[in-house]
Amino acid sequence: MNGASVHTTLRLLVVLIALPAFCNLGIPPARADVRTVTVGVYEDAPKIFTSESGKPSGIFIDIIAQIAHQEGWALRYVHGTWAQGLDRLAKGEIDLMPDVAYTPEREELYAFHKVPVLSVWSQVYARKGSGIQSILDLNGKRVAVLEKTIQFETFTRLANGFELKITLVPVPDYSTEFRMVADGKADAGITNRFYGLMNARKFGLEDTPVMFDPAPFFFAAPKNASRDLLDIIDRHLAEMKKDPRSAYYAALKRWTSEEVQFKLPPWLVYLGLVVGVVLVMSLAGSLVLKRKVTARTRELNRINDDLRAGEQRYRHLFEHNPAPMLIYQRGSLEMLAVNDAFVNHYGYSREEALKLILTDLYPDDEKEKIATVAAGLKGHAYVGEWHHRKADGTIITIMVRSHDIDYWGHNARIAVISDVTEMKRMEADLRQANETLDQKVHERTVALEQKNDELAGANEKLKEMDRLKSMFIASMSHELRTPLNSVIGYSSIIMNEWLGPVVPEQREKLAIVLRAGKHLLSLINDVIDVSKIEAGQLDVYVEEFDLFDLVADAVHQLEPDMRSKGLAFAVDNVHAQLRTDRRRLLQALLNVLSNAMKYTVEGSVHLSARLDGRWAEIAVCDTGIGIDEQEADKIFKPFVRIESPLRGTVPGTGLGLYLTHKLVGEILNGTIFFTNNTGQGTTFTIRVPADVGSAVYTGRKQ
Repeated sequence: MNGASVHTTLRLLVVLIALPAFCNLGIPPARADVRTVTVGVYEDAPKIFTSESGKPSGIFIDIIAQIAHQEGWALRYVHGTWAQGLDRLAKGEIDLMPDVAYTPEREELYAFHKVPVLSVWSQVYARKGSGIQSILDLNGKRVAVLEKTIQFETFTRLANGFELKITLVPVPDYSTEFRMVADGKADAGITNRFYGLMNARKFGLEDTPVMFDPAPFFFAAPKNASRDLLDIIDRHLAEMKKDPRSAYYAALKRWTSEEVQFKLPPWLVYLGLVVGVVLVMSLAGSLVLKRKVTARTRELNRINDDLRAGEQRYRHLFEHNPAPMLIYQRGSLEMLAVNDAFVNHYGYSREEALKLILTDLYPDDEKEKIATVAAGLKGHAYVGEWHHRKADGTIITIMVRSHDIDYWGHNARIAVISDVTEMKRMEADLRQANETLDQKVHERTVALEQKNDELAGANEKLKEMDRLKSMFIASMSHELRTPLNSVIGYSSIIMNEWLGPVVPEQREKLAIVLRAGKHLLSLINDVIDVSKIEAGQLDVYVEEFDLFDLVADAVHQLEPDMRSKGLAFAVDNVHAQLRTDRRRLLQALLNVLSNAMKYTVEGSVHLSARLDGRWAEIAVCDTGIGIDEQEADKIFKPFVRIESPLRGTVPGTGLGLYLTHKLVGEILNGTIFFTNNTGQGTTFTIRVPADVGSAVYTGRKQ
């Protein structure tokens, strides 16, 4: 046998040896009834994107591929933009669209399964050195946002809530968005946290502290499609989330580290050939295998370097957070880490700080108490007010927020420190000023009676004091909203198990934190509006609109809550063109409707709208507990709640109807009044001019 024949024989033997390995490499068993599932694909790495080889990749692709493998499905992918994917889903041209955030509006168009795949928050990115530290810094700037997304809608409402003048620039994909920011065509861009971690550095961008809108993301199906596909996805997700070693957590680990996109090395495909060659030609095979192992080692080293880079990225976020932060060991209370803001604010060097224990930061009369509190915080998020001693002995008042953390194998706790000393001093000064206000007013009145020529000037000073008070409250309320958004956002992230499974007790406590945060945020928003009205700083935005559409908006927002409470909800609506501030009229109507729903235990709520000459009239009638005549004069006063059997069970601060009275009377130049039969319900009526040309506004016009 000549050399060529030997070579041919050896090649045939290698193929025969390796053939069984290739035949079993990831190919599901043949079935006559294979189900084909069509999946939309768009570019939003690492959640879903197209790899360099042209194949769909990402967290959602890994998860649906695992489910398809177990169910025996055949997957067919349809590429396009985000907007094209939603259009195809609505038309029934695809079976599933990944990475769709749930909203009640989208539920009217698509079908969702119940177990969320991810919970992701949105974040603002900008060029390095942009100076953007809060949403207020975006006033007057151009911000790029992906079109037809929840981010676009939510950020629009957020900007309007702060009354900021931000130009939103719709873009078809995140890559275009980041390129516009990098080229200076936009000042900032909004994307999800995953995409930002993987791509910001490529474009020379950095994340800012502006985060908002944590939302659950799902696979969505056509509205009228059978639910069996979604039920199967729910079943697999529920099982995978229970197992930390499942494909679900493998996908998260694979794709959520910065710039870590692990690809199957080419040599693995030829593993069968290598084995065959080793069996036939041991010496030559050993050399080839050694080269491949060396290459694999270099690949693993590169991946480890990337992982370390990702760890350094998160350490950078901790070190350079503008708020002082510390991490301490549970039990011993020893300091494990402090960030730059802590070192700068407290005056300790980093070495000195790491030699402390937690109680060293507290004055003597609080040391024992904080040690007791810290011992009982395992598994609980905590917010509290304490005092700290700085390195120079200065005592400051702090508001601390903390939660458990696994820090390099340590059973630890991370705490964020807000210095509220100045705010407390201002509050004390304000209280003292209020306590002596009556005496000062009396003395000033006597003096003014003696000097009539100074009366006008003194009155103006008093008005300025009141305006400054309102401006102060509004300003502080704005500052409180940023940490509240973080509390709400991170609570939602943990509850939705993005960081891993949570036990029922943790979920219960997180739900309490989330409800309290949302309630406090709602109260702050009311305080801001009241303060702006009292300070004469509330802008009026005049537009033409249909009364029918405004009433429909209010019904759409509150009808689900009415149904969940078991109340009948009837609406009599009319088409009528109005020209006034639509946003403030809708705000007033929602306040009245919410009040009716809260104080109606059973029965119904009836909303009617009509046009009476030059006046628009909206009435809300309920079958609730009614209002006692002796309490009637308190209805529109601030921070006052009437006595009723439901007072202990119905939440409220006494600001809602006061704010509504201000909006209707001082901003919309209308009136609000009520009629009532005790024990048989109440009717609140809002009456405003149909056209601002028939009245003079007292607020600032825009």
